Amino acid sequence: MRNKPSILLVNGNSTQSVTDRLAGLAAAVAPQLDFRPFTPQGGPTYVSTPADVALATGKVVETIAFAAHDEKPDACIIACFGEPGLLEARARFDFPIVGMAEASMLTAMQLGGNFAILTLGEHWPTMLRDLVKLYGVQDRCVGIERIDGTPFELMADPKGAAVSLTAAAKKCGAPIVIIGGAALTGLASAIGPLEGVRLVDCLQASIAQVVALTAYQQMMKG
Repeated sequence: MRNKPSILLVNGNSTQSVTDRLAGLAAAVAPQLDFRPFTPQGGPTYVSTPADVALATGKVVETIAFAAHDEKPDACIIACFGEPGLLEARARFDFPIVGMAEASMLTAMQLGGNFAILTLGEHWPTMLRDLVKLYGVQDRCVGIERIDGTPFELMADPKGAAVSLTAAAKKCGAPIVIIGGAALTGLASAIGPLEGVRLVDCLQASIAQVVALTAYQQMMKG
């Protein structure tokens, strides 16, 4: 019998250092869960374009299938804000699959009013607008902004990234600001409280959804 719920943490990017970072952050904020991190092989180094999402989709689903083959998890987090393979995985597997963007938007709406999204990369604002429309929450999303720098530059300079995010969050004009992207996880806590702005960390929001879903499944079992 498991002592802790087993959660697959599947990186959408094929970079082990990103997986290690996500796993460390996840274990720190939710020690009551048993995270099993996996890195897809043969996918994009970091998902940054629509073509990357398309390539990563199959790799992520294959990785979940491999990880769940011998031991079925209680839930899975696709730890990539582009959520490659999310809908495909939900159609294939019978355990909860959580995506970071969807979980962040749900959390933002549950916390209060309208929200904005901060991310990075040239293509992400357009890609996220499409995702916001797909989820039918475009009336609640008042802006999608990006900060300068590459994912690996920001991960190498978390203090500089926090400064850039703080300035951008204050300019968004939204009461709730989602910080979206695997490279930006953990920075909401590093920034701390901002006057008039509530920050949503995409990894923490995903973990909160997993906690709720695993508890709900236990309730349904009676």
